[in-house]
Amino acid sequence: MTNYKIYILIIFIIGIYSCDSKVKSTEESTIKVNQTSTNSSEFESKKEIEFKDTININYSEHKTLLNILKILPESTMDSWEWSKKDRKKTVDFIENNNYLIDSTEMYNNIKYIKPNTIGIQVVDGFWTLSIYDFGLNDFFIVTNDIVGDGNDIQTYSFRNNKLTPTKMVNWFSEFQYKLLSNNSTNCIDLLEENEMTYDYDFSDENIISISSWLLTQKESDSCLKGNYIKYKLNKETKTFDIVDIGWKNNKTE
Repeated sequence: MTNYKIYILIIFIIGIYSCDSKVKSTEESTIKVNQTSTNSSEFESKKEIEFKDTININYSEHKTLLNILKILPESTMDSWEWSKKDRKKTVDFIENNNYLIDSTEMYNNIKYIKPNTIGIQVVDGFWTLSIYDFGLNDFFIVTNDIVGDGNDIQTYSFRNNKLTPTKMVNWFSEFQYKLLSNNSTNCIDLLEENEMTYDYDFSDENIISISSWLLTQKESDSCLKGNYIKYKLNKETKTFDIVDIGWKNNKTE
């Protein structure tokens, strides 16, 4: 009788151990499945973020623009830092892959690239590089470092692969005086007081547009012909000719 009870006890213990092993096995399988699912989700998430930050850039279409970006002096971007070494790495990557992945949303983020212009978001500012083709491997280069206190515009000549600083005097550096219809002291003072209110658009291959976001026709008509001016590239003379002056509505009106 005693042996019989011992046999029953042994069978009972074996059954409990077997059940416990199955439970552990099931739990371990569930954990592995959950880990696999989590890893897969994280991978998909990373893949989605990477896709969002990927900018397709055809190197051959923007070769001149990108190669000038590599050699620009760092003085063209005084409000931020992008060394020649890092710029070269960026352009080399684009040349090899025809795309670029921005690792940050707000700093050094390429917002657009057009046939003649690249625009980059830099924290709370914006920076542009634009080129105008005079023909025969001769280009006019404009950089604009746009920050809260205005525009830092620098110009260069890029001829036979050599970058040389130039002045804007013969083109549009004194554009505001072309807007004057009255050369009185008060009107000249009006221009100087609004020097920081001008936006420069260099994104067109042939047109440069400059306009004030503050000057209005109602308040300035007695002094000015308009609050915007447009220049058109003249390849024959290698200059920019005025093609339009007028009034543009802005947010203050």
